[in-house]
Amino acid sequence: MYILEIEGDEEDVAARLFLTKTTGSTWDNGVVSAYFESEQDRDAALDLLGDFTTRKIDADRVDWLELYQQSLEPLFIGERFVVAPDASLIPPGSDRLPLVIPQEQAFGTGSHETTSLCIELLESIDLRGKRGLDIGAGSGILALAMLRLGASKVFAFDNDLDAYAALRENAMRNQLPLVAFIGGIEALRGAELDVATMNIVPEVIIPILPHVRTQELIVSGVLTERRDEVKAAMRGFRIAAEKTKGEWWAAHAVRRGGRPRPPGAA
Repeated sequence: MYILEIEGDEEDVAARLFLTKTTGSTWDNGVVSAYFESEQDRDAALDLLGDFTTRKIDADRVDWLELYQQSLEPLFIGERFVVAPDASLIPPGSDRLPLVIPQEQAFGTGSHETTSLCIELLESIDLRGKRGLDIGAGSGILALAMLRLGASKVFAFDNDLDAYAALRENAMRNQLPLVAFIGGIEALRGAELDVATMNIVPEVIIPILPHVRTQELIVSGVLTERRDEVKAAMRGFRIAAEKTKGEWWAAHAVRRGGRPRPPGAA
């Protein structure tokens, strides 16, 4: 990192820096520290700031995101999971199931109540050998949790193009065989699966429900005040369990007239 320290009035210095290729600046006790990507950019700025008292400083580049992530603590969710932004933060010797999800991803890191509700409900299901589906998957944390719990195959999709990179990278980061795609539920062509998760808003959950072809379903992302509305839309399912955290409601439901597929069944 290339730094130029400039003594002078902050507004006067800032106006001059506007004409340079600085990547940012800070102000402290009458000194402005301006940051540059290259030595050439800094030297060009120095020519524009020659009438100020200046000083050049070379410093190692600081990866602030990495430092931030290292300062984080792992999240312990439910009875069986630990989620961290980096594998190095997983406590050594932990008997919990690990999930590595970077904190910079805006698609779900496990810290929100709606995600932890889903994971806690997933823990109550025997997923060994079953086929799962994560609708509106975001980071894929719920799909990856299903695989950690023994699911044989899990599909995850989202309609946000930016989510695909997170899904793919998190699958590789956790070394789990997630099948991820961008699109809608129609891409599955009515495939019969065992368990689906939907951690999204009611406006999305309700229209999709008639197209979900699974024996078990977990819904979350629902404010408690909208519980009855979503529950009424789950006509093909009976509620097997419900949980709340703060203002959020989630439920595990089983399809009426059917029974969950035995673990390991074809």
